[in-house]
Amino acid sequence: MTKHVAFGALAATVLFAGCDGMGRAMTAHTDVLARAAGLELSVEEAAGMLAQNPRLPAEPEVVEAVANLWVDYVLLAAAYQGDSTLASLDVSAVVDPILEQEVFRKLNEQVIQVDTAITDQELREIFERERPGQEVRARHILLRVAPDATPAERDSTLAVARDLRARAVSGENFADLAREYSQDPGSAREGGDLGFFGPGQMVAPFEQAAFALDVGEISDVVESPFGYHIIKVEERRMPNFDDIKDAFRAQVLQQRIFEAQEAYVEGITGSLEIKVQDGAAEVARDLASKPEMELRGRAASRALVVYDGGSLTAAEYLKWIRTRTNPSNRAQLAAMGEENLVMLLERIARDEILLADAQRKGLSVTPAERDSVTNEVRTQIAEIIRTLGLGGIVPVEGETPAQALERRVNGFIERVVRGEQQMFNLGVLAFTLREEGEGEVFARAIPKVVERVQVNRMSMPAPRQPAPAAGARDSVAS
Repeated sequence: MTKHVAFGALAATVLFAGCDGMGRAMTAHTDVLARAAGLELSVEEAAGMLAQNPRLPAEPEVVEAVANLWVDYVLLAAAYQGDSTLASLDVSAVVDPILEQEVFRKLNEQVIQVDTAITDQELREIFERERPGQEVRARHILLRVAPDATPAERDSTLAVARDLRARAVSGENFADLAREYSQDPGSAREGGDLGFFGPGQMVAPFEQAAFALDVGEISDVVESPFGYHIIKVEERRMPNFDDIKDAFRAQVLQQRIFEAQEAYVEGITGSLEIKVQDGAAEVARDLASKPEMELRGRAASRALVVYDGGSLTAAEYLKWIRTRTNPSNRAQLAAMGEENLVMLLERIARDEILLADAQRKGLSVTPAERDSVTNEVRTQIAEIIRTLGLGGIVPVEGETPAQALERRVNGFIERVVRGEQQMFNLGVLAFTLREEGEGEVFARAIPKVVERVQVNRMSMPAPRQPAPAAGARDSVAS
């Protein structure tokens, strides 16, 4: 196992964990915005922080984001202050996904049998057949069709396109026709010349037609989302086999491994009748948008996917959301269509089945491997805490340790608001910290903070320098 864990969950924009439940919020004093580890963030303190950056809008979601940020970093600093080794901090939610990947690696090594011996002659034959890296240089004439065009308008444009094709096939200069008639302003002035392009660079219908043509050949009229095209291929080029032989060999081997993996997965899961339940996609979308949600009882045990011998429950999916995704991923999942969500749920269920198969085969990480990853994760978290200036907090005269921690965290948040402080994505660690420690945000106080920020800013003198951190809102409210 790799000695240094790529702890990517702590490397990007901060993840904001969820807000408090309505029941607890209703009991909160309206002068307190948040509590964590026995400390309080008052309305006035929060308003003072936000007033420091006039480019940061006084909006409820920004206030909530700052409050959640304060809670997370108070809990993180308090955990370090109690024990700089973080030995008592449960990091299993971070460690488990890393170890699962190690189990998958071991499973691959045991069950995936791939012929890795490929002679140069075999490789050359595959190269000639698949033609990797092939590019074509083509010209085209585009006649655009509006998305709301009537059938009659489409027919009229198609008739013009067919006439232009017939003129090109009969010998008229293709470049001259493109300059006169093409409605692609980027290429028309160049006689329709698109230069060289490879697979994946053009829309599918255009690409399929272009790569099917011989040099000098003119296509039939091709319809794409842009309209009607007539295409002429001018040149083809291929990389030299000897120049790419080693990279191509690795690509062929990787493809063989992938195909073997797919065959193995299908052999294990194909007969288990994996079925995504009605309404599961809606639940999956909702949990992706609210990963802080607490599931209990029937809600937690609700089966989203069932298969012979098991199921994927809502609680298991929520754990996957928290440990395998970042805020950007979750936003994409929350907006994802039903078909793609169904495919995702099926894939998560297949992974669950494969892990169970690995256990039956006696494949697992050793205690030593788990300890190694756990220690590495804790070491990296501790290093991040120190880098942020939240470690080694020493009270000044007259301060208690709690007051010193509060002073340091408040200063950190103020620098974040001003755009002067780097942040790290706490990822799943934010959820763990809240499960282990007291931390909550009081929704009733948010409007009062918004009001106080507006009042504070009205009374502040206009800044002589432009406000720092043009991207500060993204840093705080993303």
